[in-house]
Amino acid sequence: MSKSMNVKHLLTLVCALCLCALGLNAQIVYSSPELLQENSSDVVIYFQADSPLGNGGLSGLSSTAAVYAHTGVITNKSNSQWAYAPSWGDNSDKYRLSYVSANLWKLEIGDIRTYYGITDADEKVERLAFVFRTGDCSKEGKTKSGGDIFLDVAEAGFQLNFSIENGGSSLMTEAGTLSFLAITSQAADITITVDGTSIASVSASTSLSASYNFTTTGSWTVKATASNGSETLEKSINVAYPGASQAGTYPGGVPKMGAVTNADGSVTFCIAAPGKSSVVIVPSWDDYKVLDKNVMKYQDYDGQRYFFTTVSGLNATDYYPYYYLVDATYKVADPYARLVLDCYSDKWLDEEVWPDMPAYPYDLMDDTMLAVYKAGMDNDFSFDPFTIPDHENLVIYELLLRDFTGDEGCANANGTIRQAMQKIHYLKSLGVNAVELMPVMEFNGNNSWGYNTNFYMALDKAYGSPRDLKEFVNNCHNNGIAVILDIVFNQSDGLHPWYMMYDIASNPFYNQYAPHDYSVLNDWKQENTLVQQQWKDALQMWLTAYNVDGFRFDLVKGLGTSYTSGTEAYNATRVSVMKSLHAAMTEVKPNAIHINENLAGSQEENEMAADGQLNWANINNNSCQFAMGYADSSDLSRFLSTNDSRTAMSTVAYAESHDEERMAYKQQKYGYSTVQASEDVQLNRLAQVAVQMLLTPGPKMIWQFGELGDSQTTKNSDGSNNTDPKKVVWSLLDNSGNKALHDVYAAMCNLRLSNPELFSSSATFVTSGFANSLGVRTMRLTSGDKEVIAFINGMLTTANRTIAATSTVLNANNCQLISATNGVSASLSGTGTSVSCKLPGNSFAVFATQSTTGVEDLRSNDFGSDISVVGADGQIVVNGQYDSLRIYDLQGRLQGSENLRPGLYIVNVDGAVKKVMVR
Repeated sequence: MSKSMNVKHLLTLVCALCLCALGLNAQIVYSSPELLQENSSDVVIYFQADSPLGNGGLSGLSSTAAVYAHTGVITNKSNSQWAYAPSWGDNSDKYRLSYVSANLWKLEIGDIRTYYGITDADEKVERLAFVFRTGDCSKEGKTKSGGDIFLDVAEAGFQLNFSIENGGSSLMTEAGTLSFLAITSQAADITITVDGTSIASVSASTSLSASYNFTTTGSWTVKATASNGSETLEKSINVAYPGASQAGTYPGGVPKMGAVTNADGSVTFCIAAPGKSSVVIVPSWDDYKVLDKNVMKYQDYDGQRYFFTTVSGLNATDYYPYYYLVDATYKVADPYARLVLDCYSDKWLDEEVWPDMPAYPYDLMDDTMLAVYKAGMDNDFSFDPFTIPDHENLVIYELLLRDFTGDEGCANANGTIRQAMQKIHYLKSLGVNAVELMPVMEFNGNNSWGYNTNFYMALDKAYGSPRDLKEFVNNCHNNGIAVILDIVFNQSDGLHPWYMMYDIASNPFYNQYAPHDYSVLNDWKQENTLVQQQWKDALQMWLTAYNVDGFRFDLVKGLGTSYTSGTEAYNATRVSVMKSLHAAMTEVKPNAIHINENLAGSQEENEMAADGQLNWANINNNSCQFAMGYADSSDLSRFLSTNDSRTAMSTVAYAESHDEERMAYKQQKYGYSTVQASEDVQLNRLAQVAVQMLLTPGPKMIWQFGELGDSQTTKNSDGSNNTDPKKVVWSLLDNSGNKALHDVYAAMCNLRLSNPELFSSSATFVTSGFANSLGVRTMRLTSGDKEVIAFINGMLTTANRTIAATSTVLNANNCQLISATNGVSASLSGTGTSVSCKLPGNSFAVFATQSTTGVEDLRSNDFGSDISVVGADGQIVVNGQYDSLRIYDLQGRLQGSENLRPGLYIVNVDGAVKKVMVR
């Protein structure tokens, strides 16, 4: 595979650069002999460095310049990938090109199989692949879009190539003459016809050229036929000269973008294309031919132009790919497509991801994104009832499907929705009540974080099928877990149809230059009402068709329509935009979860909070400081929104996110000496951070595998995000220290789930010692007869410290130990309003009244009149006669009845299930 294929996003593969598609004068590469076959001898490849179809990276080099080919082959066994290519930068003589004339270079290959070292007789060469470069690799010659260059190789024997000369296009924008060239590998009788009428013929020749003047709009089939006396070959080119669209009225009068199924079973297709004069739908049901009957009508409505057409006769059970041809120039998919076939990426997908996935028609084209219509795609699944959890007590698990599952211990980027579905029980036992999926909308390539969205209403097939996601959502709901989608409205990648249809300087949908300081990829022109409508329609589609429960909006600082005071200043337009999006959400799902990654000032975020929106609160730096053992900036009080000048319960606070470095990595790399030296100390301090975060009221977020102490770096050396695949680390659960950290997270999350009143606005929450100090800290939550107190010794020494706290309900007689540092034996002292706990450094203990766990009830005969189950010190004791006993930890793993760590366990006696607390 070429160097360019190793980047995160697969570059555009422009396969129409071969001899059979373009005239020699316009090509980037061509060959001698002109019709290249696997058994051709004395093969020479010519590289036109200044071709208008190339990027011009090597244009203008002197005759003495060192120019090399990085070259390989595509074979019947290479799975569409490069084979037999050298290492990037190999300057062997065999790869050096010779100067022919200004901007024209040649590479002498000779025999193809010998040159590339192909010895397997069953392996057949289908294409040659190239990237040209200077000897120092500082300059590269590629396609205009930055892709690799390909040259077709025909099989041995009698072959025919048929092309439009001089780089002419089969799609005409005006009347005119096209010249056609037929080339054969053997002398033959050759004829060229237009719709069956001969326009030229020759006998016993290897080439035939003919011209034809296309004077009217329409479509034609131009065919070359060649016969050598024993064999006849045919090749066709479909020529189209579509006329301008005519004015009309969209059915019902108000245009609706996308494919709309009508009551009579017909389908109306519609795309907004301001400033355009002609759009043709090019569908699979017409073999992707550009036909006059498929020229769409247009309607100017509310200051915009929409193109539409209604189609009848489509089967309700079939997938129908299609694209739009805009002004006979731009071939784009439907921006409202629910499913997209990606010409650049689908070929690399593993068949197991979606076994029945509609196939891209690579035998017909390989350079056009295709939308797919199938009747009922928005309502083909029956969801079970679900109540969205209280927004104020959300515990969210941020999840990247790509790296969450897959090959254990590997970074293969092969995580899927179906694999994640198998981990829903894990998430439930962990105690989270929401998952936040990093972007799953159709993005560039198959390996990505997803923030390079191309289509907002289509699921990316790298993760599975639309039904897979719907089943995932339903299964999460059945386990009490809401599903939140991360969505990216600040930017799109370059394959969005509205980006492809216009030059950037005059694009009505995109800014040529972003007005804010956080420009990434292509910045939307948000004042365009169609852009806003697209976003609202996308939100409502995911909320209804997939029954998701809300969204986390990426980079909200870039979602304003005016930046007269700068990016960081209070921005009323951002508030207005987010209120408008929130209103669109609540229109179809009144209690939908709305989370902003705004990280702006309190005035702006509190106005958003007043509208029912949540905002991200990044506590990563302080959390890392505490975890590393540094007092400076170790105050974790900002986990409470009111300590950050934010409205109560309005911030989703987190110690880690996909945008932040892992605490465990920083401990190992930069931690205080005693922290760096001990894995146990590292994990214990991570547990202390988890307690301080999760016992603080208000919504919280865990970044995947943070509960396991994942220490893989997420940053590059320059501090930017490292988006490369990360190892799948479920094996950390087999390490006792990492498992103990997980159990702390599970105990805190489940405590929140079981006692929501303790984390409500009406509860009492008191802390001490949270200033920038590594001394002792306490946390107390009280509501009625329930109380929880956490004792934290943040000091780095191992010496015991007695930590005192004021209590109102909790005392030594009614307490249960909910969780404690691995290996630490903790007990609560005191029966009045003052309680205490003795702890060594780097440790914690959390105690709660028995009423928080229901332990008092469980100690009675809940399993039947003759069965009692008691949680004791390190064990669970079952008294009475029973047939089966199963004990699980909160992660769902089967346990014995002895040598148990303190915490909650699930006990199943003869099918009756209860929670039991072990001291």
